[in-house]
Amino acid sequence: MTHSIPLAALAGAVAATCASAAAQNAPTAQAAPVAAAPAAPRYVGSDGVLRFPFPGPEPTVTCRPLFVCDVSLQPGESILNIGAGDTARWVIAAAQSGPGGNTPHVFIKPTEADLRTNLIVTTTKHVYYVRLVSAGAVVNPRIGFYYPDEEAQAALDRQREAQRQQAERASDLPLVPPDRLDTAYNVSGERSLFPSKVYNDGLHTYVEYRTLPSDLPVVFGIALDGTNQIVNYRLKDNVFIVDGTPSGVDLVLNAGTGRHGRGERRVYIRHK
Repeated sequence: MTHSIPLAALAGAVAATCASAAAQNAPTAQAAPVAAAPAAPRYVGSDGVLRFPFPGPEPTVTCRPLFVCDVSLQPGESILNIGAGDTARWVIAAAQSGPGGNTPHVFIKPTEADLRTNLIVTTTKHVYYVRLVSAGAVVNPRIGFYYPDEEAQAALDRQREAQRQQAERASDLPLVPPDRLDTAYNVSGERSLFPSKVYNDGLHTYVEYRTLPSDLPVVFGIALDGTNQIVNYRLKDNVFIVDGTPSGVDLVLNAGTGRHGRGERRVYIRHK
């Protein structure tokens, strides 16, 4: 189940995460007094659950005697232990909901009015501290939590991953403008394996296909004496990217590696 988190809470958590990282890298200086960041707000979600920030102030569940109240925890975590100060007059049980029972709950029922105690729940991810109060009127029979620090860290991780992927894509692109690429190559051999383009930028050789063949060939570089040599290469989308600019490249599909049981098929790519 997905719950929207108030933008103010998430933005504050992101800002706090970034400020913490900046502070670790800043030069040592006389610290100026800094006002404490405002506490993340609690809010009622679209599902009617009163949600408290975690970590944050200890929430209170106010429950009517002989009625069941619900504490909903984070999907994906599992309850390890439940401890309560008064187990004689409070009935407490673990429960689950959602696909595969992936959302843990703690059901709470006071047997008398005017009771007060505390509840500690340990899970595979968190430790929750909750105050329990029994009263004649139901105040908040359903509570849950949201996790602004974790959401902020997840957003930061997604941003870093996007930057990493962008840098990786950029590193695979030719380093010179298209009109300065060296495209002086002759291609011969097995026509079913012919690439659409071959070029180099002075650092890498690119063997580009419009559509990759159903059986992918192995790439060999050609040494100065005409023999095959092992080269470092990788496949990016529809392009084989070979490190360096060897005098030639062979694309080889050996007997037994293809689907059609044919003998060796080879494409000869030679620089003019």
